[in-house]
Amino acid sequence: MISNITETHILLNYLIAIILSIVVALLLKLPFVPEKPIRFSWTKSALFPTPIFSIGILAIFYSMNFQWFYDGLILAVIIAILSGLFMKYLFDYVFPKPNTGEQNE
Repeated sequence: MISNITETHILLNYLIAIILSIVVALLLKLPFVPEKPIRFSWTKSALFPTPIFSIGILAIFYSMNFQWFYDGLILAVIIAILSGLFMKYLFDYVFPKPNTGEQNE
């Protein structure tokens, strides 16, 4: 099946998913940026990895040629909201923090 969604719609849906996922994460009281030093931080934040999950899941749906209503706009909104909720409540269960190497004796 050939999709009639244009590149402009796809780009707009990605931008909506990024912005809305950051807004939802901030509303759920996630920090905007990770704690310092950012390079060694394992804390989740609104800027990373929340929008990355959002556009990744949206890309998976688009690659399966699944656009719902309004050329995928509703799908982008739903995925952005769910990715913000996932980062707040389920991220630590799916991706546990790495072992720091310190052992309690």
